[in-house]
Amino acid sequence: MPILPLLSHGLRAGDPLVPLPAAWECDLATNTLHWSPGVFDLFGFPPGHPVTRDEVVAMYTPESAALLEQVRSRAIAECSSFTIDVTIRRRDGALRKMRLTADVECVDGKSVRLYGTKRDVTDE
Repeated sequence: MPILPLLSHGLRAGDPLVPLPAAWECDLATNTLHWSPGVFDLFGFPPGHPVTRDEVVAMYTPESAALLEQVRSRAIAECSSFTIDVTIRRRDGALRKMRLTADVECVDGKSVRLYGTKRDVTDE
């Protein structure tokens, strides 16, 4: 599935994106991702550029990809949240450190959506 621009919602339905320029969400039924412009920029893509989740995960270093899958799976299973620091290789080849926060929206005890922020923390 391609990643679609996150245009009409923030972290919760109706939230504006202005305070969180690097917001993202993932529909767990389809694995469809929606990104705000700040996330496209962080990964080195022009806003709206079609990218799949698999392509994005491949941009994580092997250690970071393994950590992401571990904490993501646990959060989905437990309807919980997480914050991790990971390393990605941008499209231009530059390594960047990123702080990824995620929360899970649950409906009737079932995880239906991940959402959160991504922030470049390379200079911290």
